[in-house]
Amino acid sequence: MPRPERVAAPNDLTHPQQPVAPGPRRPNEAWWLTGASFVVYVLAALYLIDKIHFIAGDAASRVANAYYVLFSHNPHLGAIGFVWNPLPSILELPLVALHPWIPQVVTEAFAGSAISAMMGALSVYHLDRILTTSIPLPRPLRLMMVLAFAFNPLIILYGANGMSDIMWVACILGTYSGLLAFFQTGSLRRLISGALWLAAGFGMRYEAIPFGFLLLLVFVLGRGTPSTMTRRRGAAIIFAAPIVFAGGVWMYFNWLIMKNPLYFLNSSYSNLAQTATGAYLTPAVAAADHHLWESLLSVLRFGVFYWPIYIGLAFALRYSVGRHRDDRAAVLVMGTIGCELLEWALLYKGSLGEWDRYFLEFIPNGILLTAYLISKTRSHWSGWSKMWKVPAATITMAMVLSGSAGTVWALQYPSLNAPDGTVIDAAYHQQSLEDSGNNPFWHTRDVVNYVNRHPHMTILADTFIDWPVIIQAKHLNQFIITSDYDFNSILFNPRGRVSAFLVPKPSGVAQLDAINRAWPGLWAGRVPWAKLIKQFPNSQYRLYEILPSAP
Repeated sequence: MPRPERVAAPNDLTHPQQPVAPGPRRPNEAWWLTGASFVVYVLAALYLIDKIHFIAGDAASRVANAYYVLFSHNPHLGAIGFVWNPLPSILELPLVALHPWIPQVVTEAFAGSAISAMMGALSVYHLDRILTTSIPLPRPLRLMMVLAFAFNPLIILYGANGMSDIMWVACILGTYSGLLAFFQTGSLRRLISGALWLAAGFGMRYEAIPFGFLLLLVFVLGRGTPSTMTRRRGAAIIFAAPIVFAGGVWMYFNWLIMKNPLYFLNSSYSNLAQTATGAYLTPAVAAADHHLWESLLSVLRFGVFYWPIYIGLAFALRYSVGRHRDDRAAVLVMGTIGCELLEWALLYKGSLGEWDRYFLEFIPNGILLTAYLISKTRSHWSGWSKMWKVPAATITMAMVLSGSAGTVWALQYPSLNAPDGTVIDAAYHQQSLEDSGNNPFWHTRDVVNYVNRHPHMTILADTFIDWPVIIQAKHLNQFIITSDYDFNSILFNPRGRVSAFLVPKPSGVAQLDAINRAWPGLWAGRVPWAKLIKQFPNSQYRLYEILPSAP
């Protein structure tokens, strides 16, 4: 028989106001839900890639980073890059290693889709575990809520598209699962599990920093005797240790390799540098720029992705403080705020694109807050007559299901659906996105075809912009890329070392391309030692031959 979890005593570290007895656990059921979700996400990925020709650009670029680690001129782990969090690309390495036999794992970014499907399925597993033990619900209601999450249209999309967002959601739910179980049972094993998932979340997204910080406040702002508070602070140290270590390692390698411990934050390729170009400026972003209220409203409006979150959050706030304090409510409130705190700060600075992907966390947080509301109020139903129980149960189920209906509605609303509403609409109507901005390779085909016809030409290219060309080309080794040891040396002294430079038009974020920064007049033909070989009008690239007069 499985060993039962330890239930906290009244004078224990966690001191729960209402000790919760976990409901009956059905291990096979959780794994069936997880496995079925994985299959659905993989099939959705195949449909998106093969039928409507949709490939998420950010997901493909993470696969490209893993590709450089294994197959560039200088294979090394540092080629994974030091701007975006490295864990998605690290997880993709085993699949990318199959590229010589299955090129599609890179050229169609299927390696990323497989990992997002795996992490999406893990999200379902964590949610089912939370609703079975930490916030127990009756089996029919629990299954309905888990399925409402697993088959929410945005969750399916991100389980299939290879982006880091669903990977981050899996880490959020893994952190909740461990932390809620700790506050319920006092289990240090579950506390460490939550701490490790939080550290993994830092490997996925920088939102893990404010998320983890606010969760730490649940420990230190609790109430209890001096000895209880001492134990809570000790538990807080255990919880914080893995993410602090992960952050320190990341900064150390930034310093060791890029000579700047904050390279990920302030480099020429960082989010701050990209948004400073104005490439992602929209009226909503402009209105939120340095306006606290407008920026807050810009975040809150995405709560319609699962609208019951507003009711659940208001209810959980009541149990987060005072004599009715429940640490589970405090965890969910602080976690929900922490998930969106970085987005709010970046919107206030005018340094965030207006994309729905940044607010995917509203869905799992909304599910959990709604589940908490139901779990707490169900205890009052026992004394009700059947005449009142049936309407209460009906209203509860309608609220849960209407949350996903809210997602569908939001995806039809122009200011909330960028860019995912277009993708989901195309998938529903079986419309190809091959020749659109939703396929990062549509505008580079002419460049790839030309490069493939000239396999002996050695080309210097910055992977920040040129990665769609590089991973589609047949011969990676004909490129000198940003992660190669001699890239900077060749960039400033190219004579006799490369045949040509591949130069993107210096507009938008392409202004940050290393060649455009080093030789700002090259695109316009004002560098005397470079001769235009080929212009690619459809892709806004130019290929310049390096003449003998070059440095």
